[in-house]
Amino acid sequence: MKDERGFISIRKRMMVIFAVLITVTGIGIAGLFVAVFRYGYSSLSKVYLQDVNRQTTNNLENNIQKIEDMNVQILSSQVIQSQLRIVNEEKMDSYALARCRQKIERELSNWALYASYVVSVSVISREGIEFAVKKVETGGTQFGFTEDEIYAANGTSLWGITGEKNRICVAKAILDLNTMKPAGYINIVYENSYFADILEDNSSQYSGASYMLNADERIMVSNRNEYVGSQFPVELELLRKSHDSRYDILDSTQAFYFVGNEMPNGWSLVQTVSVEEFSRDMNRLIAIAVIVVLVVLAISLGFVWYATSRIAYPARELMDSMKTLAKDHKYPRVKVVSNDEIGMIGLEYNKMVENVETLIEKVYKMELTQKQAELEFLQMQINPHFLYNALDTISWMALGKGNVDVSEMAIALAELLRATIKKERFITLREEMNTVKDYLLIQQERFGEKISAEYFVEEEAYSCMVPNFILQPVIENAIIHGLEPKIEKGKVSIHISMPGEQLNVLVEDNGVGMSKEEIQELYQQCQNQNTKQSIGLKNVYRRLLLCYGEESMLHIESEKGKGTRISFSIPRNRTENN
Repeated sequence: MKDERGFISIRKRMMVIFAVLITVTGIGIAGLFVAVFRYGYSSLSKVYLQDVNRQTTNNLENNIQKIEDMNVQILSSQVIQSQLRIVNEEKMDSYALARCRQKIERELSNWALYASYVVSVSVISREGIEFAVKKVETGGTQFGFTEDEIYAANGTSLWGITGEKNRICVAKAILDLNTMKPAGYINIVYENSYFADILEDNSSQYSGASYMLNADERIMVSNRNEYVGSQFPVELELLRKSHDSRYDILDSTQAFYFVGNEMPNGWSLVQTVSVEEFSRDMNRLIAIAVIVVLVVLAISLGFVWYATSRIAYPARELMDSMKTLAKDHKYPRVKVVSNDEIGMIGLEYNKMVENVETLIEKVYKMELTQKQAELEFLQMQINPHFLYNALDTISWMALGKGNVDVSEMAIALAELLRATIKKERFITLREEMNTVKDYLLIQQERFGEKISAEYFVEEEAYSCMVPNFILQPVIENAIIHGLEPKIEKGKVSIHISMPGEQLNVLVEDNGVGMSKEEIQELYQQCQNQNTKQSIGLKNVYRRLLLCYGEESMLHIESEKGKGTRISFSIPRNRTENN
């Protein structure tokens, strides 16, 4: 609602946005629950488990068919057929029997070695003579059926389990292909894992129990090894007719049962899924539904955020303008695009910025004047103790030495005084180094061989511009406070290099050095404008700070008895105009 001035409050706009959010959220939650109950998760899951049972049964039938195919090929082998006739019909000495055994076992080796799951393959003649190939030591051939049971089956394969490891045993009568009468039988033992591996991972969603039952409903293979050989507690026909869950005696849980069709060897697959696991999947689906609801809410919140951001755009523009105010000497104004509270604030802000810009311009001019005066004041500070000592040295030399030395001292002092009264704020490093050498000449005449100096300056650095009289106070500090108190001879070294765009200056001495506490105190003296201590170093410290900023501040390193290192870095080719 607008008043006479067309004012619309942000609060009313936000109320409209939240009304839309509540409506969208309600529709999304209602639609989600309708979709969940429409598709009937329970029915779909049971259909899926039945499909898994059917697929697992097909895989087991394929493995059963492979075993049956192997049996047929062994039974129909001409070598085995012919050798069994010889063993059954002729009297054989030990040599002939050994040759016969060699031929039969060589034929059996082709099958035993070919399949990794085969434990042993045995052919037993009608007279009970055994020919066997074994891949592992089993302590004798393992049989799952008696001779009478095998011959009574009349060529039908018998399937069972044998031994302590419950290996699969398949036995079948060998019929003479000429007379179709029994010539013996074969007994093949397989690893239980041949079928158990299929049952171990038959579903990627559920991890229930799986059992392979024979015609007597005895458990032959299972992914629960402790139940192999046990009698299954429920009749299969009852399970096939029932669609409800029942109590699983073996696992002591309430479970759903899924029974597959009877396989070619008379076995059937039974799979169970606990009701608890089944419900857990339902809960997982509910969790997914909750996540979907949250996503819908997030989308709604995104819509609210987008809408409010459009509404609050003038406020954000005003805030951004405030953040950049006075950065890089910019004083931006905001564009007033709305006639609400934020628009009014924008108008007042523009007036404030205009007043601030005018005020800052006046203050800036005052600061420039103050800095210029401070620089000139710092450049005019000269240590009077140095002048007194220099003049005293010249006086004594005039009395004790020839005029040549006096002349050199006078010339050096004149050059040094000329450098101190130069009006230029920046000079070349070559001019600055001439001043330094004049100063050191006077000090070396004063102290004699006690003080020596060495220079390490890159040739290209001589053309760089540096503040006038910037090195002499540092070198004076090294001599007066570092080398003069030292009893032995001392040396001051000056290193100047140009890595990249920086001019690095290092002045070091091997004097008495300072402790960490003394270094900290020296820093404090340099920062304190009112103190009269360390005037020379404070002069350099302040001039570097004013000319180049904090990145060119003095760095002081020292250790008692090992000397002092004072260094700083300034931009190369810095001119007075810059």
